[in-house]
Amino acid sequence: MEERKFVIFQLGEQKYGMNLSSINGIEQGYFIIPVPNAPKGIKGIINLRGTVIPVYSLREHFGMPSEVTNPEKSLLITNCDGTMLAYEVDEVLSIEEMKPENINDMPFVASNEETVFMEKVLHIGTGIVIAINADKVLSETMKKKVDQMVADNEKKEDA
Repeated sequence: MEERKFVIFQLGEQKYGMNLSSINGIEQGYFIIPVPNAPKGIKGIINLRGTVIPVYSLREHFGMPSEVTNPEKSLLITNCDGTMLAYEVDEVLSIEEMKPENINDMPFVASNEETVFMEKVLHIGTGIVIAINADKVLSETMKKKVDQMVADNEKKEDA
């Protein structure tokens, strides 16, 4: 197994990671356009170099207040099974290259239907970080709603 790189980010007091291969870009200094009646967790959309991308609040997904007040807040731009999505995080801390022996599967007792997107545990220094699979955060139903929201918004822009 080869070494893998993970983007390490902060949400509240907790650190999380996401495989760098899942991330198309990291953005700061963005403006979110609110979308009325958006699916739960969707803060709105951004226009990134001509592409409309929904912004999803990982804070809200984890039951935290969704508003990020940190000036270092960032978006992790991903392509989740064909759905472009920006995950808003409090701050990107680092990119870590992980050796295979420092990557473990999520313990069975901590795995359930609600935590299926938390796949790995990363050992960084003396701490541990939960690695999130970007493709599994949204349910299939939610992905369809997000895709429909983007399609509807693009129709409005073309009109």
